[in-house]
Amino acid sequence: MNLFYAKPEDVIGDSILIEGQESIHIVKVLRHKVGDTVYVTDGDGHRYDCTIKEVSKKSVSLSVENKVFIEPDEPSVSVAIGLIKKRDRLEFAVEKITELGAREIFIYVGDHSEKSSLRLDRIESSVISAMKQSLRCTLPKVHYHQSMANLLEKISGNGPIIVGDETEDEGSTLKAKNIAANSREVTLIIGPEGGFSEKERELFIKVNANTCSLGSHRLRTETAAIVMTDRFIQSA
Repeated sequence: MNLFYAKPEDVIGDSILIEGQESIHIVKVLRHKVGDTVYVTDGDGHRYDCTIKEVSKKSVSLSVENKVFIEPDEPSVSVAIGLIKKRDRLEFAVEKITELGAREIFIYVGDHSEKSSLRLDRIESSVISAMKQSLRCTLPKVHYHQSMANLLEKISGNGPIIVGDETEDEGSTLKAKNIAANSREVTLIIGPEGGFSEKERELFIKVNANTCSLGSHRLRTETAAIVMTDRFIQSA
């Protein structure tokens, strides 16, 4: 089964219009034709079972035969990642945490982050691709923040905050898992390659953030993001 993506505004009643690279993939790559069945999500939790009714050079017109709503997992797990200098590693991280079921993704510049530019459009493209690959129907929203203070201001009040900290022991992990299991929303924070500054650790205390061990070995940012996301989604 292949899952395709259409923006919510492209779903009009019982019709869906697929354009651009997505339409090329349907017709040129997978060689679908009029009358074939294809599956589409709008990223808002809906999956549409469709029949191809018309094909042109730049678009595919679909007729919706059935519509279902896929309930998102609970708790809702959001993941905040410190900016990674190498673009491919950051894209890899957001792909994998999307596949695992992250509901929202925050990328922030930490005090110890290395200077780097961010192509938000590429990140969003990676997230869409990962959503389709994993046959999920909820598209994670992607946010960018210039500092830890900005990030915490945004996420405070949205359930417990759990910080991956290499200085903690395994006892902190069990406590954090219990907190997450009894919450509807939880946000995980993974530090940049240089770790957290003392100023950032003071901010964690102010917002009553919880800490979680990352194991006995030091992990790269993208590895820590995958480990933490899997750990807390699986424990839900």
